[in-house]
Amino acid sequence: MHGAVLVTLTRGSTPESEHHGSYCVVQDGEVTRARGNMETPVFWRSAAKPIQAMAVIETGAADRFGLTPEEVALCVGSHDGSVKHSETALSILTKAGEDAGLLRCGGHPPLSREVAHEYIRDGFQPGRLQDNCSGKHAGMIAAAKAIGADPAAYADPAHPVQQLNLHNMALLTGLDAAQIKLGTDGCAVPSFGVPLPAIAQAAARYLSPDGLPEPKAAAARRIFESVKAHPEMIAGPKRLATAIVRAGKGRLLAKSGAEGVYMVGRAGGRSAFAVKIADGRQRALQAVVVALLEELGWVEPGVLGRFFPRAVLSREGDPVGEMRVVL
Repeated sequence: MHGAVLVTLTRGSTPESEHHGSYCVVQDGEVTRARGNMETPVFWRSAAKPIQAMAVIETGAADRFGLTPEEVALCVGSHDGSVKHSETALSILTKAGEDAGLLRCGGHPPLSREVAHEYIRDGFQPGRLQDNCSGKHAGMIAAAKAIGADPAAYADPAHPVQQLNLHNMALLTGLDAAQIKLGTDGCAVPSFGVPLPAIAQAAARYLSPDGLPEPKAAAARRIFESVKAHPEMIAGPKRLATAIVRAGKGRLLAKSGAEGVYMVGRAGGRSAFAVKIADGRQRALQAVVVALLEELGWVEPGVLGRFFPRAVLSREGDPVGEMRVVL
């Protein structure tokens, strides 16, 4: 699992810390660069949400319940938990004839520090709608309602919606469903484990879906168009995934996952990459993702610089070391 050293931090000129991990780049459908562990299954966690959201389109839920592009984009999101995000999740549920009581995602403090502080000031206790996965779960409930399946059991691995998700994972990765490791995500729905190259290949196929069966290709295209139109719904105004979609000028889809997982797909040419940081640290993950985007020429140099602060600073703001990505 440890992979290779991808990030080092120095204090002065002396090495102080390092992060191990792996990355895989696919271009024109072929692996062109890889470093680290390419064999151990990696749980996609929330990086799988674009594929999980396909069920919302395929089951007819989006059309039957009149979901807007903004609502479709939230089904992909690991959102900030803002009022806008939670109201959008509730709107999906309301259109499907359900309420927040059916959500199985639990709850946690908002991922955005600003939103969390706002709620503290207001004396508001975040709940299930503020959970970063509430949009995904609302979409799963809507999908269950659209096909006449039990919406209360949507998190069960045997539920038709979860079986459709597993089928789509297998289709996009090119693996048999039996080869995909199953676990339970932090939000209580199934999580899928595959080797890192399979994640990169899936992202590449998703963003260039012409080879997929048309109902699935149409679902991938519709979701990508929704995310491009509303990138703030997949994360938040100060989060990396939203910034990547905006910086990609209509060609990039980015999605983070817990424990140091990230995938970025590029429309056209079946290109994508996937990253796993062994210790799950965000500072290393964001640095590697930004470094890869710049090296591949998918974003302008420096446009995402705030997510990869190369200088290690003292609390007074003076440079005292350096963060380096080793690609």
